[in-house]
Amino acid sequence: MRRLLLTLILAATLLGCSQAPQEKLKVGILPIEDSLPIVVADEQGFFKKHGLDVEVIQFSSAVERDAALTAGEVDAVITDPLAVILLRDKGYDVRIASLCLGKTPKEGVFAILAAPNSDIDSVEDLDGKEIAVSLNTIIEYALDVMLSEYGLNYTKISIPKIPIRMQALLNGNVETAVLPEPLASYAVSKGAKLILSDAMLNESITQTVIVFRGDVDDEKVQKFLEAYREAVREINANKEKYREKFIEIARVPENIAGSYPIPDYPEPQQLPKEYYDRYLEWAMQRGLIEKPVPYEEAIR
Repeated sequence: MRRLLLTLILAATLLGCSQAPQEKLKVGILPIEDSLPIVVADEQGFFKKHGLDVEVIQFSSAVERDAALTAGEVDAVITDPLAVILLRDKGYDVRIASLCLGKTPKEGVFAILAAPNSDIDSVEDLDGKEIAVSLNTIIEYALDVMLSEYGLNYTKISIPKIPIRMQALLNGNVETAVLPEPLASYAVSKGAKLILSDAMLNESITQTVIVFRGDVDDEKVQKFLEAYREAVREINANKEKYREKFIEIARVPENIAGSYPIPDYPEPQQLPKEYYDRYLEWAMQRGLIEKPVPYEEAIR
């Protein structure tokens, strides 16, 4: 009996030693296709495998997401390089840990569209027109970069809320607008005309990135990225298996759900400096920041 008791105590001790405590991490996501690997890493247990106890928190807007990040309510988010530059300019220590989407042009998600009954059929027809966007965001940045080669004059109309902007376009209340996917594809299915998208360009001009607060331990970040890598490989090898989850997360409208493409998610990697510098130059030109935000300070 005594020997059995000692054996049980020893087994319990060994079991306790083998189960290292999970490190807690809170990650904020938006209902966009970029979020799929994080959700899969969570649901498939990849985070736990790498010693992390991750709580995935979904926000309905970028404003809510950024507020949670700067308040320390989440440790990491998916955002874009422009948002990082603007936050660092305001004194917040947030840093890019990895590229998310946007390694190649085919991962582009922003499109310039014309209203169904508009006489606009080409990029050149945009000269002198008004284009609905959300100002001081990656959407306005995408518009300017996409049209930078054409020498056009155009006026921007501010309609910050994307669903309202899309409806204004479809109703003909605005002649042109910039929309993100999958709403751009949905608008086309309802009669809007695709004029130009960043996916049609020869190089990638828009990216999303995984961003951590500066005070998050490097080891935690690396564990997160390894779990994220596993999720990316799992999704890329089994896209149809994850289509239903993809449609749910990205809020793909039902009428295009079967044909809307799941992107090839890149594995974790550093955001190239040339990509970052384009956002920085644009922010400086627009007067959104007072002084340059160096790449080296914004990257982990």
